[in-house]
Amino acid sequence: MNILFLFQRFSFKSSTIYLDLVDECVRRGHEVYVLAGTSDDVDTKRLHEEHGSHVAYVRLPDQFHSGKIKKGFVQLMIEPLFLNTLRRLLWDAKIDLMAYPTPPITLAGVVKKSGEHYGCIKYLMLKDIFPQNAADLGMMGKNSPVFRYFRRMEKRLYEVSDVIGCMSPANVEYIRRRESGCAHKLELFPNTVRILPDEEIPEKRTGDPDILHLMLGGNLGRPQAVDFLLDGMKKLHETGFDSVRLTIAGDGTEAAGIRNRIELESLSYVNYISQLPRDEYEALLSSCDAGIISLSADFTIPNFPSRLLSYMQIAKPVLVVTDRCTDMGSIVEKEARCGFFTPSGDIEGFVNTLRLMYEKREELAEMGRRGREYLKENYAVSRSVDILEQKLLLFGKEM
Repeated sequence: MNILFLFQRFSFKSSTIYLDLVDECVRRGHEVYVLAGTSDDVDTKRLHEEHGSHVAYVRLPDQFHSGKIKKGFVQLMIEPLFLNTLRRLLWDAKIDLMAYPTPPITLAGVVKKSGEHYGCIKYLMLKDIFPQNAADLGMMGKNSPVFRYFRRMEKRLYEVSDVIGCMSPANVEYIRRRESGCAHKLELFPNTVRILPDEEIPEKRTGDPDILHLMLGGNLGRPQAVDFLLDGMKKLHETGFDSVRLTIAGDGTEAAGIRNRIELESLSYVNYISQLPRDEYEALLSSCDAGIISLSADFTIPNFPSRLLSYMQIAKPVLVVTDRCTDMGSIVEKEARCGFFTPSGDIEGFVNTLRLMYEKREELAEMGRRGREYLKENYAVSRSVDILEQKLLLFGKEM
């Protein structure tokens, strides 16, 4: 199979679900091409050979600490820049399948034109439901011209895609209800990772057995609703219960506000650490009792953060603090049986769940082991490649 991946942001230096997917396709003997946006200092005028893949880079501004106006502008730049680079460096390639995640939603023109040129299968890996997620967070009005503009682009991307792979069953049902004309294109395409060998899983460092140590890691933006976690930790400690600690490790648009609040309110039971190298982050996480997934209560869409897989990978139990629309909580509590769920926005429920986790702290290690087994059975990257290969057979193409 000759497969082309389109990524808004990608680096072979960063361990992500997309790097695992690219590497697994190469490992299986497929010819892999990658077109990726980058803010790194790389030569964008030629093809690169990396990890057995043919890679073309597109220069894009760094969006990590950008405001919504700059991010919106970059989204509009992507289509002409990507199409121009494709035509310069990859137009002569033979492509059987093109796969691309959201974000961005602004690739519809690229997908349509290049799909017609290559005569390939167009596979949308739906990771982000925009602009509804932005509207949920109050970043744009649901009746505003900006929302309507991006909504048209979203619908166009669905229309030009042959298959829409959704992260979870709740994702599938959400799109089925919302986009009735796309129902026949939908299938489950979960987030997946390369499963580390058991011997590479770090052992939990021994800490104070009378302290429950939780950790939230990764991007710190408005979707993560970290203020709610701080409110909950504050309320817990105001009741005199001082046996829970929270470490927040990461960076993002809300990082400065989080750090300032911890200092101003003297939240001594919360520790903030800026973004760490991967080995230091994993060492820190290994010393904690459980990882946290946090999402705003305002979401009306079923998000499914890939951070869950990182916790499962190293056998950490999970505390899911999210909106009620996502099915991550039920998967963690009822299917994988590797953690706890409490609705975001419910302070009393959050505090009670922390107390329950403390009472069950001797069971947490076993929960973590169950999570790792669930990961192996359901979220191995080989499953993603199996799905893509099956699409070739279904559409009558040879691998």
